[in-house]
Amino acid sequence: MATCLEHRQGLLLYGGSFNPPHVGHLRLAVEAREMLGSLISSVEMLPCANPPHKSADNLLPFEIRAAMLEAAVAPFADVHCNRLEGQRPGASYTWDTLYAIREAEPGRPLFFLLGSQDYALLPTWRNGLSLPQLCHLLVAPRDATFADFLTISRHLWHNASEKGKLCPGVRCVRLPGMGMTLFADIPWMDISASRIRSLWLTGRSIRYLVPDVVLQMLTEQRQTVTDHWKEKNSSC
Repeated sequence: MATCLEHRQGLLLYGGSFNPPHVGHLRLAVEAREMLGSLISSVEMLPCANPPHKSADNLLPFEIRAAMLEAAVAPFADVHCNRLEGQRPGASYTWDTLYAIREAEPGRPLFFLLGSQDYALLPTWRNGLSLPQLCHLLVAPRDATFADFLTISRHLWHNASEKGKLCPGVRCVRLPGMGMTLFADIPWMDISASRIRSLWLTGRSIRYLVPDVVLQMLTEQRQTVTDHWKEKNSSC
């Protein structure tokens, strides 16, 4: 992929289980959108249909999670829910999803948003170290500094080199022959989906942890939600 960003506005992609979508997810999407500014036109949030690295025992059905995410992002004109992974059978690998979007959007700059913990685990993903062939990686720190990010980047790709700032708050590491990895200085809201599920199962309030519309939808489908979440209270 070309690493030049001059001509077309890009697209920011943000995947996750969203089980359920919570305010931490939304704040991260909004902050990243505002930080990249005119470099992108919108954010596409991608609910995972079949996570390859996590147990699906307590995962709400894709349709419920996607509908909640669509309702949660409705107030934001340039943040959307993309149901692509729900249209494909089998495990939902990030490589396959990004490849499909790259094929549909040739020449358009793509950014993929992930946390610093997942960034360090890229070698365990399918074609994880090749993802910068398809997109630029935008890393949000979670208890990580830029020095940590740079160390991890050089461990993953030995030819990684620091290249200054892409825009205010976003520092670049370039990978020759591929795209860039970007460190976004975004405050991390440490809200746990697993804790939200645990609170729900014990009858405690999850208000202010999820958008009001998500809470309403969970309440309307209380029995289905409870039946799925009580299977296994693992993190995602």
